[in-house]
Amino acid sequence: MTIVKVVDGQDGIYNEAGYQLKGSHSPNSEGLSPRELLEASLGLCVSISLQKIMNYDGVEYDANTIHIEVTAAKPEDKSNRFSDFHVRVTLPPSLDEAYKEKLKSVTERACTIGNTLKAGATVELVEAQM
Repeated sequence: MTIVKVVDGQDGIYNEAGYQLKGSHSPNSEGLSPRELLEASLGLCVSISLQKIMNYDGVEYDANTIHIEVTAAKPEDKSNRFSDFHVRVTLPPSLDEAYKEKLKSVTERACTIGNTLKAGATVELVEAQM
């Protein structure tokens, strides 16, 4: 569970371990905006999936060489949603090309966040009772 609450005028993002991150109302400022959090969620899911698959396959690699960049794009009709997510992945250079292709394919199927975004999800807003 993730909790977002305003404390002293600042959006805070919490999990069950406590405060984790400062939320921001605008991108590229102190804290992360909703768009940046969504991009980060997809990027982290891809990173975790890549590492789990390579570990499962018994592949030796330098995790410090993994780099993921995610950019969300809105549709041309300017509707209030993201229509595309571009994920650029830098994989460990020690991997051969055939394995890199397999890894990308399996990672796309393994990442829960990516699968959710591809399929769409129901979002229900309900008022909590204090």
